[in-house]
Amino acid sequence: MIEVLRPGLQTTVQDAGRWVRALGIPSAGAADGVAWRLANALVGNTGRAAALEVTLSGPKLLFRSEAVVALCGAPFQMRLDGSDVPLHRVLPVQAGQTLEIGGTARGMRAVLAVRGGLAGDVVFGSRSTDLKGGFGGVQGRALLKGDVLTVLPSGSRGLVWAGLHPSLPTPTPDHQVLRVLATAEATPALLAGLTRRAFTVSTQADRMGVRLHQAVSAPHDPSRVSLPNVTGMVQIPPDGKPIVLLPDSGTHGGYPTPLVVARVDLPRLAQLRPGGTVQFKLVSVEQATCALREVERTLRQVEATLAWLHAQGHERSLTLVR
Repeated sequence: MIEVLRPGLQTTVQDAGRWVRALGIPSAGAADGVAWRLANALVGNTGRAAALEVTLSGPKLLFRSEAVVALCGAPFQMRLDGSDVPLHRVLPVQAGQTLEIGGTARGMRAVLAVRGGLAGDVVFGSRSTDLKGGFGGVQGRALLKGDVLTVLPSGSRGLVWAGLHPSLPTPTPDHQVLRVLATAEATPALLAGLTRRAFTVSTQADRMGVRLHQAVSAPHDPSRVSLPNVTGMVQIPPDGKPIVLLPDSGTHGGYPTPLVVARVDLPRLAQLRPGGTVQFKLVSVEQATCALREVERTLRQVEATLAWLHAQGHERSLTLVR
């Protein structure tokens, strides 16, 4: 069991999310899916193990029993009993030790996985926290001081001293270039306004979406019906300032949506930080699919390698590269 001594700015239980958007339920789930997958693979978790998503400033946790953890994502500071410890590596924690995750100078989010995965309220097949709906995870909310998290049993036996090469986690530069696809609502004027300049990320950024500062001109039809939304959709509200949707966004909306971020770049979207900049790069479906296949091939190789090593039950040490 893990006691929360300090909750951090916004720390939530997340897994792969829900596949029930057709029912009007947001997907939720880890915003940076690559960080979630790598952290769970490092500690030997398979399937849809729930972990902690950390945002900008992390929690302080007291481990009441021994555990194996890994933090992947933005370069947060992390200390075990006051001593600095690295990210993107397997980290054994003894009973009574305190793990403290500080802040990050780049990026927005990281995922702390614990061997066995975290328990939490299961709603529509997922433990992910839906903050707006108030369900999943720990009573549908972010962690609070005094919460106690339960770690589920694990089938892993050995301790693999594995680490990740810096090329594997999601990049977190101050300026991100996101590949996007045009939708049926895209017009030449809208595409030009959205793809020919950089936008500054507003402080209005949460798990529902990221608002950008600069405005674009888009026609608004009062009779327009609400249409389905997906994570990564670029909405243009009446003030012209684009909103890029994240996993907790609603399933339908009435704003024009001329672009959608390619799935391969959704983890980069999750790392957009207030004050940073972002630029949209228009690509074809074929280009987006090819890029996604390349990333997915690498992730599956990493997951398969780590799963095999954990299954052997022997102590090993290695660094995984792209």
